[in-house]
Amino acid sequence: MNLLEWLRRILVVWQGVFSLLLCVVLCIVLLSQDQPGRLVFHQVMVRTLFYPFESLLTHFEVTLRVYHDNEELRRQNVALRTENDFLTQSLRQVPRLQEMERFRENVSLRLKPGRIIAEDAGRLQLTWVLDLGRADSLDVNMPVITSQGLVGKISKCFEHSSFIQLYSDPAFKVSVQIDRSRARGILESEGAGLLVARFPAGSEVRVGDTLVTAGLGGVFPKGLRVGRVSADVSETEDQNGDVTVSFRVKPFQSLNTVEEAFVLIKEDDWTLKAEP
Repeated sequence: MNLLEWLRRILVVWQGVFSLLLCVVLCIVLLSQDQPGRLVFHQVMVRTLFYPFESLLTHFEVTLRVYHDNEELRRQNVALRTENDFLTQSLRQVPRLQEMERFRENVSLRLKPGRIIAEDAGRLQLTWVLDLGRADSLDVNMPVITSQGLVGKISKCFEHSSFIQLYSDPAFKVSVQIDRSRARGILESEGAGLLVARFPAGSEVRVGDTLVTAGLGGVFPKGLRVGRVSADVSETEDQNGDVTVSFRVKPFQSLNTVEEAFVLIKEDDWTLKAEP
C-alpha cells in the first residue's frame, strides 16, 4: 500500500471527524473574536465558502432580468412595426384622397366619397361592398365613379352599406357614345375583364376614340368617362336583323386598384320619372 492510498483511506474514514473539528475550530475562532473581528470573519467566510452559491444566484437573477427585458423589447418591436405599417399605409392613402378631393372640387356634381370594405372572393370581381348606405342619401341605381372614370352602380342599398354592381358583371350594361363622333352604342362585359362596345353598322368609330356615357336609361348622366376603344375589333354580327359592329374597350379605371370611390347622388334632370 503506497502513501497516497493510505492518505485516501484516512480521509474517507476520518472525513466526519475532520468536518467536526473544522466546525469546532471555526466556532472557537468566531467566539474568541470581538464584534469587529466577528464581522470581518463573517465577511471572509461569506466571500469564500458561500461565493459559488451567491454567484450562481446572481447569474440566475441577471439571466431572468435579461429574459424579461427581451420579452418586453420584442412586444414593443411588434407594436412599433404594426404602427409603422399603419402609418405607411396612411401616407400612401394621402395622394389618393387629395386626388379625390381635387376631382370633387372641379366637377359640378353631388359626389359622396366612400371606402370599399369588401369584394367578391372569387377570381372575377363582380360586386363590391361600400361603407355608405341609405343613411348617407344613397339609393339603388346611383352611379359609382372614381376620378378616372366609371366603376359601376349601386345594386342593393342598406342603412349603412351598399352593394356595387361593377362594369365587369356580364349583367351590367350602359349606353355609351363616342366623344368625337357622338355615335351611340351599348357597353357590356364578356367576363374575365373584357368590355365590348356594340354600335350600329356604319357608325363612325375609330381605335383610340374615347367612350362616355350617353345619358340614356335614367341611371347614368351624360358625359361620364368610361374607357377608350382598343386596337381589337371583334366582328360584325347580325342581332335581330340589325347589323352591329363590336369593339374591345379598355376602361379608364382598373378595378383592382380602387380603394375609395364616389357615389353620384342622382339629380332629377337625368332621372326618368314614372308617368302618373
